[in-house]
Amino acid sequence: MRLRRRTPGHDERTSDHDKRVFFHVGAPKTGTTYLQNALFANRDELTEQGVLYPYQDAGQSFRSMLDFRGATWAGSRKGQFAGEWDGVAQRTRDWMGGTVIISNELLGGSSPDRIAAGVASVQPADVHVIFSARDLARQLVSDWQEHIKHKHTVTLEKFVDDLVELGLDAPEPFGELFWGMHDAAHVLPLWETVVPAENIHVVTVPHPGAPADILWRRFCSVTGLDPDRYESRSAPANRSMGVAETELVRRMNSQVRGMPVEIYDPLVRKLLAEDILGGQSPKLMLPPHQMTWACQRSSQLIESLRKAGYAVEGDLDELMPRPEDHAAYLSPTEQTDSDLGDAAVRAATGLLRHAGRQRRRILELQRGGRELPPPPPDRIHRSYRFGRRTAGKVLRRLHLR
Repeated sequence: MRLRRRTPGHDERTSDHDKRVFFHVGAPKTGTTYLQNALFANRDELTEQGVLYPYQDAGQSFRSMLDFRGATWAGSRKGQFAGEWDGVAQRTRDWMGGTVIISNELLGGSSPDRIAAGVASVQPADVHVIFSARDLARQLVSDWQEHIKHKHTVTLEKFVDDLVELGLDAPEPFGELFWGMHDAAHVLPLWETVVPAENIHVVTVPHPGAPADILWRRFCSVTGLDPDRYESRSAPANRSMGVAETELVRRMNSQVRGMPVEIYDPLVRKLLAEDILGGQSPKLMLPPHQMTWACQRSSQLIESLRKAGYAVEGDLDELMPRPEDHAAYLSPTEQTDSDLGDAAVRAATGLLRHAGRQRRRILELQRGGRELPPPPPDRIHRSYRFGRRTAGKVLRRLHLR
């Protein structure tokens, strides 16, 4: 992608002070993956229109975020991605068009000194912050599911109760990761220390039943994009699991505690949770004993955002949970082995098929066949053994073998 491009209809470089740089900083589980995929897929067309999405590959959003924050994540080493943010910031400063969009949902967890340094690194520019927000009841259960996809074993009830009762002091890493990144009243004042309130935008995620492209249209309204010019309908989003699928993975996690993250992540988080299982069982809902608290806390949040004077795209009232959406609550913890049976059979079948494909690759390598560079043989063996072993455990537990 060519960075030093003059925008259509402009003979001179856009003034740095006229160039708008948008930091989309969260929250997680608010359609951020969908938005990022749409931006990345349309980056060439965006470039033609004077808009830079400054990542050279899809993974650089995550790597540069870790460098921006000076943080580690899921087994990464401190300083492993040093220089990634500098590259993004350099491309932002060099951009001759009128708009740059930087997006990663974990940027919201940055410390004040990192925020100040990161914003300074793209100056001079007119800097804006975007925070996409969803109602607290859905956020809590979605965040629990995300932790389950990262090898945790905490039950939904304990997870929610601890966050409600202990706040930021909830057991690590849950308190910091939830309240430190999902709570607009906590995140946005930190960014407001270097970005004026009138440049901070809250984009609300509507309740179920709204048009499928409403989030994209709201995001485009803030950033000045024409939503109909760019293809967004085919942009993939993270798939959610239902009650049975999430609880199955939670119980499986206790059996794979020692599995290295580089094996667990592609096999469980991506292959099993997202590709094989999906969400065929009833959806996750907030435990009913916390609904009153969720509504009260949401009312306080809405009021604080109104007082802050941030620009709102959507309706702050959409941040109020709808109790009727959670009326048919099923406790994942109380699911029996029989309740998990359908999900377990699908998990076992999918993992067996995956193990079969891996075994075939091993045999091809052993026979000196066509070279298949990635992944290395040792990883293939470990992946194959895990798939075969896990599928066997599931089948034996269900008395199907």
